[in-house]
Amino acid sequence: MTRRGTIIAVLAAFQAAAAIGAQSQETPFFETGAVREAASPRERHAYPVIARTAGGQLLTVWTVMEAGERDGRIVGSFSRDGGRTWSAPVTLIDVPGKLDADPNIIIDGPRILVYSTTVEVPNRIDRSEVWMTVSEDEGKSWSPPVLLRMPFRYVVGKRHLGLKLRDGTLVMPVSWDLWAEAGTPARTEGEMDLKSGVLLSRDGGVTWTPSGELHIFERKVHPGAIWGVDEPAIVELANGELYMLLRTGTEWLYEARSPDGGRTWTPPARSPLLGHNSPAALWRLDQHPQEIIVIWNNSPRHRYPLTVALSADGGRSWSRPKVVATSDGPQVSYPGITQAPDGTFVAVWQQQRPDGGRDIRWARFNRAWVLADP
Repeated sequence: MTRRGTIIAVLAAFQAAAAIGAQSQETPFFETGAVREAASPRERHAYPVIARTAGGQLLTVWTVMEAGERDGRIVGSFSRDGGRTWSAPVTLIDVPGKLDADPNIIIDGPRILVYSTTVEVPNRIDRSEVWMTVSEDEGKSWSPPVLLRMPFRYVVGKRHLGLKLRDGTLVMPVSWDLWAEAGTPARTEGEMDLKSGVLLSRDGGVTWTPSGELHIFERKVHPGAIWGVDEPAIVELANGELYMLLRTGTEWLYEARSPDGGRTWTPPARSPLLGHNSPAALWRLDQHPQEIIVIWNNSPRHRYPLTVALSADGGRSWSRPKVVATSDGPQVSYPGITQAPDGTFVAVWQQQRPDGGRDIRWARFNRAWVLADP
């Protein structure tokens, strides 16, 4: 970065902190631990998403691939103490002989909806399925998974927290591969060309209508990275606008906005956040509803470090990034974030271990820690 660019970035960070206002009088705190650790180098826990239920519990869902197995299943674990401890994982979706991955959660009042993206083994990047299971009793029981109809052949990138809007509409962020739509499947992830948008449901999450076709024609910076835009994260701002951050193969996360509940979107534009080929996650603060928090890999090339920042102006500027997790090579990626009932932030992510396994890790911290000087 040039000297002028560095000065501009520092000024933007100070402006963002000023917009957020005086720091909380709380004492900053940060702590971390494991939701689930791999039992062997060949066991992988991946793609976690976290949500807070209507009853105040925290639910994390993710994909687990056992040692020696080629398929995977969606599991869920609850925390009843604000993210400090977690229950033993329970299988939620397990389609025989297929890989159930990219889970996402939507909280619809007392209903908890969990979805998978399910593919054949080995995956030909040609066609995917979406399965859904529902709990109406705070996770004590779950419905048998059902297969849903989707508007695209190969649905990907919906592994985030969905939304319930003020008018009752459910919103699920989504991506789809253009080569699969054309009937000429990509051979590798680096050949995929992706559009993004949202799916809207007005019947409680059973049928979904696509909205938005976001895409970019920008040079990617690594041959293994995707073309286009993928894995959108969304948040509803205090003014009702939807704000979206998108994974790209460039050196930046891209952003888009919807003023009408996801029906129309601004063209994707480069956001202020560095990020390469890795998704972010968003959350609007309970106690400070004008603010949103982002967790993402703040790097133009790597899936580390994992950082957080706050914005008080709808994502136009951000506070100075604070590091949640980092490494010297193995990725710390695919984050999710929410707040416990007392306002504590709780983040989860997948952490690749040097021996090849992957863990699901958590961190708990407060707003004062995010805003504190390094």
